[in-house]
Amino acid sequence: MKRRHVFTLCLVAMMGLASMTATVQAQTMNVAPQKVETAVKVHKSSEWYKVQERLWKAEIEKNYKNEEAWGNYYRAVKYRSWCESVPDINERLDAIVEEMEKAIPDTYTYYITRFHNNNDAQDNPGMAKAIKMRPDAVDDYPTFISYLMQTGDEEMMRDILTRWYNSGSYSPTLLNYAYNELVGLAPNAIIFAHGDTQTFSKLILQYGKGIRTDVTVVNTSFWLFTADYRCHIEKKLGLPSFAEMVDNGTYEWDNNDYEKVKDIVYQHLIDNTDRPIYFSPMMETEMPYCADKLYSEGLVMRYSKKPYDNLGIKRRNYEELYLTDYLRQSFLPESYPAAIDRYNFNYIPCFKSLLDHYKHSGNTARYKELRSLMMRIVEQINVPAEEKQKYYEEINR
Repeated sequence: MKRRHVFTLCLVAMMGLASMTATVQAQTMNVAPQKVETAVKVHKSSEWYKVQERLWKAEIEKNYKNEEAWGNYYRAVKYRSWCESVPDINERLDAIVEEMEKAIPDTYTYYITRFHNNNDAQDNPGMAKAIKMRPDAVDDYPTFISYLMQTGDEEMMRDILTRWYNSGSYSPTLLNYAYNELVGLAPNAIIFAHGDTQTFSKLILQYGKGIRTDVTVVNTSFWLFTADYRCHIEKKLGLPSFAEMVDNGTYEWDNNDYEKVKDIVYQHLIDNTDRPIYFSPMMETEMPYCADKLYSEGLVMRYSKKPYDNLGIKRRNYEELYLTDYLRQSFLPESYPAAIDRYNFNYIPCFKSLLDHYKHSGNTARYKELRSLMMRIVEQINVPAEEKQKYYEEINR
């Protein structure tokens, strides 16, 4: 009996697996492949990426030199790994790029994908050719700018960022958020930006709109790990050479100790400039060693060796400088739906202390105004009802 029972269970499991396989195969039959956009803008399920991976692979098998198919196939494989564990993903992506070099060498798609795969400007001289081939390829502007930030080509940066702003394709939510981050900074400030959306939105406003061009935006990943980018920033800010200070023993460098390396590189900038320095609360685990010396001024935190009236500056930013109407209602299409909830929600922890200040100081009008805005943000974010209830309770606590 036991053997029959086990056999039955195995048969049922095999039938279930066969059914699942048939379902996936059915999804890939007689179905046109869909464009795979960057997951920073539009995030899909693991199953969706898996289906697109098969569909675009089939297109490559039909036409080995299909540029569109190669680009989408690579992105489907890459972004599926953002949703689930994919064994040997880096080796697999490298192999795809190697195959692309055989199939579509010296093409726009090959140059773009090769750089996207290793994000190393020195190893990808073809990127300059790619930008000249398709200067209006808006979907690839994030890749263009990542490359140009490393090369330090200010003229081309200005051209692409101006085109990006004028295209109207960038997220209005992220531009509004970036504006509110920049507008309250002290003159000639430095702000560390973590990730693509935090960095690009500020640069688009600076180069495309001329807003707060006195501020230096420093991308944390490039600052920590890309020597060429760090050299460009050092020259721009008049800093001593980090590489030389490592060589002469001023800094002890250990590639195996990430936290120590991170602290040293941040310290290099903090200790060698008198400019005001700011960080984003959204950096989370990437916060520097000096986190206990960061004071919230709203959407940003300022580094200071001693306490100051940061609540007063936060109040000024909210009451006089920040633009917040878009948080209540927006009439513009959103091109980065995967990111906006996280950004909008960030107003709540950043302004909870100001809400409490209004409440305890008896400023009823401002309290009601800010509370209404925060409640509206929670109402609009895409989270389960029980989670929303926790946020409502925190606001009202």
